[in-house]
Amino acid sequence: MRTAFIAFAILATVLALCSALEFDLPAMSEIAGVRRCLSQWLPMGTHVRVKAKVLPGIPGQKVNMEIHDDSPHVNQYGARRQVDDATFRFDTQAHANVIVCFQNVLEANFPNDGRSQTIQFKMESGAMAEDFHKVQHEEKLKPMEMELRRLAMTLDDVQDELQYLKQRESTLRDANERMNSRVKTFSLLAIGVLIGVAVYQVLYLRRFFQQKKLI
Repeated sequence: MRTAFIAFAILATVLALCSALEFDLPAMSEIAGVRRCLSQWLPMGTHVRVKAKVLPGIPGQKVNMEIHDDSPHVNQYGARRQVDDATFRFDTQAHANVIVCFQNVLEANFPNDGRSQTIQFKMESGAMAEDFHKVQHEEKLKPMEMELRRLAMTLDDVQDELQYLKQRESTLRDANERMNSRVKTFSLLAIGVLIGVAVYQVLYLRRFFQQKKLI
């Protein structure tokens, strides 16, 4: 169990480190409303850092950015027009997908000739989103102490994730048991109705044949 826990922690750290990506976003008119969105599911109360950098390109285009989640409340975490180099920090307000959307707007009086912007994007959560250099400077920690702090926070994130999964599994199990109970009750009721109908048919046919003096 401990080995599996450590392996899970390492995997979570690797996935967090591999969350950076780079892509090209074609410029379109703002009326077209074409956007490219990236999402990651995160539990409530998770600290998140989102970095976005727009590399220099052909003039006549500007990149807008918006961050929200897909919970029933649709929590808004940030928005910025004409992004150049932006960093957002926030804590999630619900168990939901955090969605980051980009829109490359073609400015007026510029031809739609297929120009695009290159965007570098990175989303970090939990311990990976913390500024450990700032913590080290404020608390005067040694490099080994800072690394231990980072590892402890990463393990805390893994424990929180496992706890949420455990609660989710318990909720789904309870729902499954309630559904099984309802299906069982419905099945017994259906069997009772079928037996009642069969008995009624036998008695009805018996009375019918007696009236016709066939038996």
